[in-house]
Amino acid sequence: MNMQKQVHFYGKLLRNRPLAVPSIVWRRVSEAFSHSPSGLAVSNFGEVRFPIDMSIHAISRKYYFHTHEMFLEAIFRSHLKPGQIFIDIGANLGYWSAFAASLVGRQGEVHAFEPVPRFFESIQQLARANPNYTIIANNFACGAESGTVTMQVVTPTKENFDNFDTNIGSSSALPHFLDHDRQLVTEIEAKIIRLDDYIREHGIDQERIGLIKIDVEGYESYCFDGMPGVLAKQGRKVPLLCEILTDTARHELLNGPRIVRRLEQAGYDVVDATTFAPIDLDNIHFEENILCV
Repeated sequence: MNMQKQVHFYGKLLRNRPLAVPSIVWRRVSEAFSHSPSGLAVSNFGEVRFPIDMSIHAISRKYYFHTHEMFLEAIFRSHLKPGQIFIDIGANLGYWSAFAASLVGRQGEVHAFEPVPRFFESIQQLARANPNYTIIANNFACGAESGTVTMQVVTPTKENFDNFDTNIGSSSALPHFLDHDRQLVTEIEAKIIRLDDYIREHGIDQERIGLIKIDVEGYESYCFDGMPGVLAKQGRKVPLLCEILTDTARHELLNGPRIVRRLEQAGYDVVDATTFAPIDLDNIHFEENILCV
């Protein structure tokens, strides 16, 4: 599946943003010919230090060399300015939280949500490594109701180190999402919070939110159920960058077109985050990134 994703992604990029391709390819080539450290390493986004456990999964190498989903960088740079707030729902090891912190600066804020304890430790390390920045680590998932949920977690192992199809970013609170790879999964009880409640309790001014990133592996509908206040905000809509998954045969909530229509009904313009073109709902793939403004 990873190869299919790469072909799909580069095909869209070549057709719609060809000038972005040479830089991305060059950075990939540079990564391929570079030696990466082992153990706990530190990569830097400007003044922001990003500690990475290089032993946890092969994706850590992409984090270290800043070659992870490079096509999204333009969105972050466009929407996050000094002093603004970034909300990272499904932060995993904190790559985008670190990148965003470098953009919002010391006067801005990063609020990262990661329910998996092993990965949450990485967000805590990020916050400790940057004491002059406001990086708030939250050991929660964002959902429809506060409480707990059984979550399937991809456990980092030597056997799974190079697996990019079901990797450490594939953990999900959607029931039975990873049943097809049960040998790679453990289950935990994850704490859930509604994003609207969190924003109210922390006194966050929605006008300062430059971007909310949502990457929750099929749990998108629940997440949106818990943020009706954000979705209904009048005036400037809070920009959303969301990965949506589509496979209704696997689960009825894996329905990207339904999510796109829901966001459009809430007043958003929804575009493909890779191409910046309108979403083709008739040809939507299993995994797509959308930008909602």
